Amino acid sequence: MKKQIKFMVDSGAHSLFKEHIGTGKRDFSFFESDEFWKFVDDYALFIKSNKKFIDTYVNLDVIFNPELSWKVQKYLENTHKLKPLPVFHAGEDFKWLKKYIDNYDYIGLGGLGQSVTKSQWITSVGDPAFDLICDTSNRMPKVKTHGFAMTSPDLLLRYPWYSCDSTSWMQFGKYGLIIVPKKKNGKFDYRSSPTIVLVSQRKGQKAKAEHFDHLPPQEKEHVIEYIKSKGLRFGKSELEKVPFDKKKCEFHIHDHEFSEKEIIIEKGVCNDGSLRDELNLEYYLDLESHTPRYPWAWKRTSKQQTRFII
Repeated sequence: MKKQIKFMVDSGAHSLFKEHIGTGKRDFSFFESDEFWKFVDDYALFIKSNKKFIDTYVNLDVIFNPELSWKVQKYLENTHKLKPLPVFHAGEDFKWLKKYIDNYDYIGLGGLGQSVTKSQWITSVGDPAFDLICDTSNRMPKVKTHGFAMTSPDLLLRYPWYSCDSTSWMQFGKYGLIIVPKKKNGKFDYRSSPTIVLVSQRKGQKAKAEHFDHLPPQEKEHVIEYIKSKGLRFGKSELEKVPFDKKKCEFHIHDHEFSEKEIIIEKGVCNDGSLRDELNLEYYLDLESHTPRYPWAWKRTSKQQTRFII
């Protein structure tokens, strides 16, 4: 008998925030409207209709307004008899985190990338949050914690997460990027930040990474070695300049302008986005296997660094 896979469902709160509030604004009037509460009811109906496929579902929290987030949390609990995952965000008073810790056994931590950088998040949210979560005598976490938008290896290894999620890995393959662990003592090292390498022959403008062609020979060998260790190939392509089809362009094309057509000679990560996704997923599976087994005791030192207590 096959084991049924269950899913964690996000509520779309971040998208709602971007659509109705936006950057730098704090007008929460939409979240008091009938339209918003219909959205909450529809979300609850979706959860109840698909509950057999769902393991965890997130509160439709109102980012930067913990009072309204609590109101929605209790509405889903009392009116719809659901148990959504509550979320604490950067910039909120830590009394709300304490409230969640006292009332729930599984909570979410968010805010990374919304209003703070990674280093700011560590000092203003991560470390003080886990000081509260791990304030037991043995420094073990009192509640399970989910990290939203957490794929940075140093953050994944720094705290005793129960679970994490992020979609940024999907963007890597899309923009021609692969994740390559560094090496230490002859082995791939998953406890330090990896190297992001641009491998696509179509050198994307959005990709802020060193292209493979510009790496020193030793670093190129390291990248190839890692790709081969996962049973994949780098691949080979050639780019051919071809004139733009003026009939298909909505903008003016000069006679001297060309586009580039990629001719695949050997299929590999340099010319196949699905293979890049496969390689990047392998990285995160390896990273998971190198993290301490949950739960583990956490304590920060005076230098704000993680200390594993074995």
